[in-house]
Amino acid sequence: MLFIIEAVVLRQLEYLSALAEERHFGRAAAACHITQPALSVAIRKLEAELGVELVQRGRTYDDLTPQGHELLRWARQTLASVDGLVSAAARLTGELSGRLRLGVIPTALPAVAEITAPLLGQHPNVDLEVRSLSSTEIGAQLESFRIDAGVTYLDNEPLGRLRGRPLYEERYVYLSPDGEGPDELPWASLDGASLCLLSPEMQNRRIVEAALERSGAKTRARIESNSISALLSFARAGWSSIVSETWLSLYGVPEGMRAVSLVAPEVGYTIGIVTRETELLPPVVGALLESAPVVEGAQR
Repeated sequence: MLFIIEAVVLRQLEYLSALAEERHFGRAAAACHITQPALSVAIRKLEAELGVELVQRGRTYDDLTPQGHELLRWARQTLASVDGLVSAAARLTGELSGRLRLGVIPTALPAVAEITAPLLGQHPNVDLEVRSLSSTEIGAQLESFRIDAGVTYLDNEPLGRLRGRPLYEERYVYLSPDGEGPDELPWASLDGASLCLLSPEMQNRRIVEAALERSGAKTRARIESNSISALLSFARAGWSSIVSETWLSLYGVPEGMRAVSLVAPEVGYTIGIVTRETELLPPVVGALLESAPVVEGAQR
């Protein structure tokens, strides 16, 4: 009977987590594969059992209460611990299983298939969920147990209470529609250029702007996007951009464009896997850390 009660509570915690994620009763219910009334009843039962109002209710979902936000992290930590327990037990019986929720900065998305290929190949019962997130979002979602690991920069901005495992170094090239020219250019030579760049909330954009500022170059971000695919589509259409060598090693230089290495200053930042600073890593995260390779073509 105790196990049944605990299982019910776990489901209620899952519903609370989904509601906080979706911010809508109907979408949260759909994500949990139940009806909206069933989800509402379960949340009210959890509130009654805890003796705390968790959800601000009006005619529609408003937000969690301050108490709900405080308890949400405990709920997600509990769910993550149970998932880790089940995964560890499965591994002890001979086969690792479970779902790895991986947050990845947009600049590393082209490499994520190569990073995770050994894990997925060695463990057929492991499923992967990839979320495109900024470096700041990766840190926040790790802290709140919404993801299990991240792929992000290790040495540009503070990681907080996270542990990093290096994968490769990101270096930068100028995509130019000019047919001929040198193989290398100083950053200062881009002074006055109109560029297609990632949007300001992206750490890659902050790295690029810092390098331009150090060189004294003033440029105009004519086109901004938080999508690598959109950025490369504009490059294919002839727009100049500053991109990572890693993207080009995986996707190639767009037709009609020329890739020129940027020097003076030499700029390179380490991309790696980040995890929570804890002794009890989920087994699927441990397996990722053990198996992830250095990305080919990403280092000099």
